[in-house]
Amino acid sequence: MKRVYVTIAFLTTMTVAALGIVIWTRYLDELSVLKHDTNRWAVIQDVNRDRMAVEPLSDEVWSQLVQLSQSGTRRFVGGIVERYDNKWGFRFRPDTVTVAEFTAEGLQATIRYISENLNNWLNGWAYISAKVLEVHS
Repeated sequence: MKRVYVTIAFLTTMTVAALGIVIWTRYLDELSVLKHDTNRWAVIQDVNRDRMAVEPLSDEVWSQLVQLSQSGTRRFVGGIVERYDNKWGFRFRPDTVTVAEFTAEGLQATIRYISENLNNWLNGWAYISAKVLEVHS
């Protein structure tokens, strides 16, 4: 009988530890996805449900992102692609972040596509068809 209790206690401990590791890993992944350097940032989500933070310097662009967050409307959000220490390895350079209703088809991509082909996109313009999920200021 004592062995049964020890086995149950061991299995319970291992299950709790495994769940803790999964939760911690997801938390760290989320931090990396939404990494930002300023107090004013927005979370965008592309058609594949991948997310990233954008940090526009322009008050006009910030206003557009706030409006998109409130309306739930999808627009193209983009800018010049630069290397960045987040999950995706890039961000849109803050002084170039733009919101557009239409863009040239050759500039359209997804977050994952840009990330997987980063050298092709670096220092060039790219746009993601995105919803604004959150705004923080």
